[in-house]
Amino acid sequence: MSVYNKSENKKTKPSDTATPFDLCDYIYNLLKDRCDNNITCILDPCCGDKRLTNNFKNVEVINYKIKDGTDFLKEQNKLDKVNCVICNPPFNTGQGRMLSPEVFLDKILSLCKRDIPILMVAPMGFRLNNHKRSKRRKKIIERYPDITSIISLPLDTFEDTLFHCEILCFNCPWLKPHYQF
Repeated sequence: MSVYNKSENKKTKPSDTATPFDLCDYIYNLLKDRCDNNITCILDPCCGDKRLTNNFKNVEVINYKIKDGTDFLKEQNKLDKVNCVICNPPFNTGQGRMLSPEVFLDKILSLCKRDIPILMVAPMGFRLNNHKRSKRRKKIIERYPDITSIISLPLDTFEDTLFHCEILCFNCPWLKPHYQF
């Protein structure tokens, strides 16, 4: 058994940690039946090497990647044809006290229809590290779609990174309430 102390895990975390292929396959397997019937256009607002959506063959995918000159957070046009979002936003580039996944989710909800499935990798603190009066807690309760499923991820899911994270599934009532990856 390994025990990690704070000093061993204090290095700066990369902002572009790739989603492991086995997790991409897991997400695909959860959604593949929906793709055959309902999902026709997937948005990945921070696509990296596009591995999160690589398994989806008969679906249009809209990708954004700053390194390729497309910054989702600067997009102004509505994305009405998108009927599913899958994303692993960077965790450490938030604005002030806002976590980066919060920034991305706010933008997704401003450009896409509110009732579409959204699967978003997020630090557990996104949902759990809030005070009673925090703005993010208020958004989770009052503004964001309901979290219909949570996929708990092991601490060492991402290469060279130890971080408590999960996948929040909004508007996915066909999924079980909880999965353990």
